[in-house]
Amino acid sequence: MNKEYLNSLPELKNKFKVDLEDGEKVVFLAKNVIFGTETMRALGYETKVTLTNKRLIADNGRGVWTIDVPEDVVSCRIVDEGKGLNHIHCVALDLNQQIVCGDPKDPIVLTGFVFTYKKKLEAQFMEIMNNVLN
Repeated sequence: MNKEYLNSLPELKNKFKVDLEDGEKVVFLAKNVIFGTETMRALGYETKVTLTNKRLIADNGRGVWTIDVPEDVVSCRIVDEGKGLNHIHCVALDLNQQIVCGDPKDPIVLTGFVFTYKKKLEAQFMEIMNNVLN
């Protein structure tokens, strides 16, 4: 995990007004992101994503999901599979442990998240994550 790479990135304006911890800075922003679980269960369609030098924060309008990038993320990859209406193209983040959340009667158990960014933002995000994880 290359934490120094995240720290070396230029600071962006905190447009989505996330609460930052001491020493934390915004390094990537995206809005109107489709956000879901690794099994493609949708968690948000107009999600605001903020990546800081420490965390990834996804605000889907109903809740805020926070991932500690250096501690929780083990891999990041492009998923591009299927054809026609079944075509899936997204960025998948794999986590080092399961997360259980949601309604106790219908809990969401996940080991990763997927994000669908616009092409330019996807390329920027993947460049950051490839440098952090390699």
